[in-house]
Amino acid sequence: MAATVTTLTSNITAPVNFVLMKRLLSAARKKLPYFNGTLPGTLEKSQGSASVKWRRIENLAVATTALSEVTGTAAAFLGRNAVQPVVTDITVAIAKYGNLILTTEEVDFFNVNSRSIELVDTMGANAGESLNVLMRNEFDNATTLRRAGGQTTDSSISAAIVLNDIKASVNLLNRESAMKFTSMATGSTNIGTTPIRDAYFGITHVDVEEDIRGLTGFNSVQTYGGYTETYPFEFGEVGGVRWFSTEIAPITSDGSTLVSQNGLHGSSALLHDVYKTFIYGKEAIGSVGLGNMHATTAAEMYDPKKPPAVELITHKAGSSGIYDAFNEMGSLAWKSWFAAKILNIVWIVEVRTGASTF
Repeated sequence: MAATVTTLTSNITAPVNFVLMKRLLSAARKKLPYFNGTLPGTLEKSQGSASVKWRRIENLAVATTALSEVTGTAAAFLGRNAVQPVVTDITVAIAKYGNLILTTEEVDFFNVNSRSIELVDTMGANAGESLNVLMRNEFDNATTLRRAGGQTTDSSISAAIVLNDIKASVNLLNRESAMKFTSMATGSTNIGTTPIRDAYFGITHVDVEEDIRGLTGFNSVQTYGGYTETYPFEFGEVGGVRWFSTEIAPITSDGSTLVSQNGLHGSSALLHDVYKTFIYGKEAIGSVGLGNMHATTAAEMYDPKKPPAVELITHKAGSSGIYDAFNEMGSLAWKSWFAAKILNIVWIVEVRTGASTF
């Protein structure tokens, strides 16, 4: 008679059914550039207001009439014509944002190496992305629009970005005397370096980035990065714009309904996605935090440096007193006070185009 074998898989199962790898899988690390070049502001506690104000004294009208010599009595001198400066006030209310994860004691009890620690990193990454999306949404309030090929409606967009779209946008900013972020860089003695012109900033989707790289006159950041300051996620320069790309740039899925050739992102040749690219000057847009200045450069999700002006809050099980009588519930959260505001509406252009599928 054959003996029956008692096995781990068939008869007596293991108390732990899976071996948990100590190294977690990496989550997507999105690029977050929407604080690049924004004018930071700070709202201090106990100031009696939930709003902030920027104030701008507008340029005076040009003086083209010569002053004649003062003659006669002092009254003639006092009678000189005078002008009154125009003051523009821009206000925005600050608001509180945050996110929360509730955990039970079993999360730590049955998991290896206290998974709550990794969840804190996840909350920090979520804070950075959330604030960048809020910042991006303020960019999207731009009223000066340029559509691919000069089209007048989104539904008629049937082309990827071209150099003329950038030239037209830069010209619109130049006509309004927008301020550049960077001055002209004339190059260096290193072989392969390229001079670049003074420039505005541009933020675009990673899909549109590939079209920009193919434009005539494009200079990759590698050709000038050795002799001038560069910025996180900067990929190059063309048309008087220093370019940054991100996966969270806004897209209107199937936003174009014009019949056109294939080769653009979208569900068909008829329906193409519409991508929003922003070209802007210095002090075009501002951001405000409570007690700390917000970032003014790009960040990446899961960056070891937590987003500024963001409070990460952890409570272990048992810290809630009578509201957690059995010491079962813990929490992880982030909180931030934040506001964004376009400060000069004519110093930012929204460019709407398609993107090539290659």
